[in-house]
Amino acid sequence: MNRRHEVRARITSAALDLTLERGLDAVTVDEIAAAANLSRRTFFNYFPSKVAACIPYVPPAEPEAVHLFLSDRSVPTMTALAQLMWNQVSTARREAPDFDRFHDLWQHEPGIQTEMHSLFARVENRLAVLVSLREGRSPTSFESATVAAASISILRVAVERWRTDSSGALLENLVRESFDAVTNAVTSGPDDS
Repeated sequence: MNRRHEVRARITSAALDLTLERGLDAVTVDEIAAAANLSRRTFFNYFPSKVAACIPYVPPAEPEAVHLFLSDRSVPTMTALAQLMWNQVSTARREAPDFDRFHDLWQHEPGIQTEMHSLFARVENRLAVLVSLREGRSPTSFESATVAAASISILRVAVERWRTDSSGALLENLVRESFDAVTNAVTSGPDDS
């Protein structure tokens, strides 16, 4: 991990510690910066707000996973998307030490929920471009945007299920199960249910 990522992770860890303990409204940027042993100015070099500081950095999808998504035509696009999302979630959980703690906070803080919806919208736009590339469509095609939106919705359901599930199921498995549930529902006929 390079220095920039280390400082970012330290700020996020401090923000999560304080926010989990006292709630987002009771925490200031100055307190987060002090807990991370940084100046207020340094805090704002990394994050625009205390809400943003609470969200762990999730690295972009691994280049190999993106390449596989774009080039492996042996599986349907939704299956390839499930694999890409599974890889992304696995990478995030491996490389963002506060990923799981963040999800404990997410359900209790409306300000963070709003920020996450914005983040999901940006991811959805990037997914639409990837789907367009895979399918040979225009980057602004309705079909690609719809598939990307559906994928983000499936991911949201998996994350919500993971946050509220008491069985200890792995998020990665719930992502796969959620995509499979949609695929099975769409491909099965009325007599198959």
